Amino acid sequence: MGLLLCSPVCSLLAQNGLIKGSVKDEAGAPVNFANVILLAEKDSSLIRGMVTGTDGTFRLVLEPSDPPAFLRVSAMGFEDRYIARPLGDIGTIILTAATFQLDEVSVMGLQPLTRLTDDGIRVVVSGTYLAKTGTAFELLGKMPFVSCSGSRIEVLGKGAPAVYINGRQVRDQSELTRLSSSEIKAVEVVTTPGARYASTVNAVIRITTKASFGEGFSLSDQTTLGLKHYGYLFEQVNLNYRRRGLDLFGMLNYERYRERPRVDNATSYYLTSGVIEQSTTGGETVRYPVYEGKLGLNYKTGHHDLGFYYDFSLRPSESTGSSVASRYVNGAFRELLNNRDAVSRHNRQHLLSAYYSGVFGKWRLSANFDAMWQRNNRRAGEKDLSSVHPPRSFSTVNDVANRLLAGNAIMSFPVWQGDMRLGAEVSSIWRNDRYSGDADYILGNDNHIDETTTALFMEVGQKWGSVAVSGGLRWEYTDSRFYKFAELQPDQSRRYHNVAPSVSVSFPVGAVQAKFSYTRKTSRPAFEQLSSAVKYIDRYTYESGNPNLRPIYRDYLSLSSSWKDLVVELSYSSTKDYFMWQTVPYPGSSEATLLTRENMPRFSSYGIMLNYSPTFLGFWHPVWLFAITAQDFKLTHWGETLRLKSPIGVFRFNNAFRLPWDMWLNADLSARTSGNGDNARLKSCWACNVALYKSFADDAWSIKLQLNDLFATWRQEFTIYDALSRTSVNKISDTRDLTLTVRYNFNLARSRYGGRGVGNVEKSRF
Repeated sequence: MGLLLCSPVCSLLAQNGLIKGSVKDEAGAPVNFANVILLAEKDSSLIRGMVTGTDGTFRLVLEPSDPPAFLRVSAMGFEDRYIARPLGDIGTIILTAATFQLDEVSVMGLQPLTRLTDDGIRVVVSGTYLAKTGTAFELLGKMPFVSCSGSRIEVLGKGAPAVYINGRQVRDQSELTRLSSSEIKAVEVVTTPGARYASTVNAVIRITTKASFGEGFSLSDQTTLGLKHYGYLFEQVNLNYRRRGLDLFGMLNYERYRERPRVDNATSYYLTSGVIEQSTTGGETVRYPVYEGKLGLNYKTGHHDLGFYYDFSLRPSESTGSSVASRYVNGAFRELLNNRDAVSRHNRQHLLSAYYSGVFGKWRLSANFDAMWQRNNRRAGEKDLSSVHPPRSFSTVNDVANRLLAGNAIMSFPVWQGDMRLGAEVSSIWRNDRYSGDADYILGNDNHIDETTTALFMEVGQKWGSVAVSGGLRWEYTDSRFYKFAELQPDQSRRYHNVAPSVSVSFPVGAVQAKFSYTRKTSRPAFEQLSSAVKYIDRYTYESGNPNLRPIYRDYLSLSSSWKDLVVELSYSSTKDYFMWQTVPYPGSSEATLLTRENMPRFSSYGIMLNYSPTFLGFWHPVWLFAITAQDFKLTHWGETLRLKSPIGVFRFNNAFRLPWDMWLNADLSARTSGNGDNARLKSCWACNVALYKSFADDAWSIKLQLNDLFATWRQEFTIYDALSRTSVNKISDTRDLTLTVRYNFNLARSRYGGRGVGNVEKSRF
């Protein structure tokens, strides 16, 4: 929202008494907080000015007494632009990146790091202590209402978000560990995404990097040495060559990782043959190297920008595991089971992505195209020993092939007091999933899916002074055809018509900025969840997808507010057809069970979240986060209605201390209370992380030593309920993790690639 510094806003002004337009960078992204200053031609004295809003727009009022003037538009990291005698709608002003870099400057002020925007919560990173965090992944764990555990990112109450870097969706989470927090300008957390995002996206995190400087050759290298139970290595090199409008870039990444997860399960089955209790202890050792490479180019000329890249990844893995289970029927010992397995996977992916963006007067066009091919092969050999039955030895093969072709086009243009976006997206998916075994009790399957999705959306945003209103509507049509052994299955084929509306209103209440939002979202099952293949777990347990699963629909309401360093959000959601694991009797057996997914009745969820991030004494930057979520979920368990409505509390206390010699110490404490989530009861847990960071030679070098879960107290313990079973799970991982990360940058120049990708939701379903 622009703030007029020298004159009041008047909605009745005529067109010739107004200067309006928008400011964007060369990639087409809005430049917020750019200075738009009206200066007198005679002596360059200030007449009036403002800063651009979060969408890059501005509006300046002209008075009849104003002398002849010119407009100066400036922003950190960009060349200044001058416009002589502006009048009316001057369209889009493109700022080009500055060709020099200023020395680091420390600025003291009262500007909060966190504030509410028209569609989310924005956190300033560049020039703050957050830039010394380490990786982008570690930085996200410090964002309001965001939780990072292990390799999982979650927005509280919304699940896993879609993450974007400069408008391009992140498809490989390891990219977040390769991006340094010192390269990031700001992060926005969007808890109610609008119609421009797919209806399956419940939350969005947008990362904006700092403007690139310089031309010629640049290189950045990151090496991470880690120790859990095993040592591991991450190595990544980025190369870039920039000359005027041409930008060539490449990346090589290698990871060598090992882990040894263990698990203890205690399951009770309530079957017609009696109550069966099974206690299982097991573990596995996994090795999975990663080989990745990327090569691409961008070309910019005037108001037009185009580029493409090719990305290849190879992820082979090997694992060996064993488990021992004791089985009781109606309290009497029945059987001892011993299972051993050896699994190898060979997963590879090819991705070709291209984009174009251009400005035509007041109109802006952007288009993206993605083509992706995947092959995922799994080979397993298993030995199943029983104290009362003959041993079983068998092998299984699972081959999955995916292909995606997708394209979209988005047009934006000014309308009245704001702007409008119109867009279309088409994606085509082809998938083969074959599963077979060399024993008669292994049921083979051959599934094929052809799916086409077409989407149209419209978004409109308007501003009246400090009040902003936006609304959107997204329509999606999906035609999914399911084949089993090359025969079309009409009952399992689906056609979906989905309409997803969204609306938000942002307004001030005194010194408090508030925002009310509503949106409807949907989640379609992953392809594996739709598979009818029955997979062998042990001689009494099998697993299968469910081709009859219906999509999940959620309606979200939220009220957010910010005041100084405090951000608060109240949320409510109503969920229909949520699907989860359920236990059913295995056909033809009185003791065996089949795990499958089924849709559940509608339920509601509630939440309140607070984030407070002040600064004390100039060197201590604490952040307190407190959240409570609750639900009214109920299900049938052992013939009775079970209500799972105990709330869960989340607490986080992060601390960043600036030490002598510009060193930074981070000490972060996080905790979660016990309570109910979905069909489970979670046990409480807590963790403490500490880190020491130091950069050298104006950030050309940096080193970070970090110890996660200092006291090894972060545990995954929970109990899951369904109609016929109850399972208590204790997952044991090497959560205590010591890492040493060294970064080196030579003439750092990030790629200007401006593509956003397309078909991103479909890619995640693979």
